[in-house]
Amino acid sequence: MDRFEEFGRRIDEELARLRQYLEQEVAPETERRTASFLREAAKKLEEAAAKVEARIAGRRS
Repeated sequence: MDRFEEFGRRIDEELARLRQYLEQEVAPETERRTASFLREAAKKLEEAAAKVEARIAGRRS
């Protein structure tokens, strides 16, 4: 039974290390990349909206 409990403790420790790594290393970089992607997507959508509005204005003239 001691070996089984030790095995369980080791798994808990490794899961804690993995969670810490994900929270401190992976998540911040993912958030930075997501923010950058969203800014670029917003820029492209703004450009697309301007083109549509220009096309509409051209038809009215």
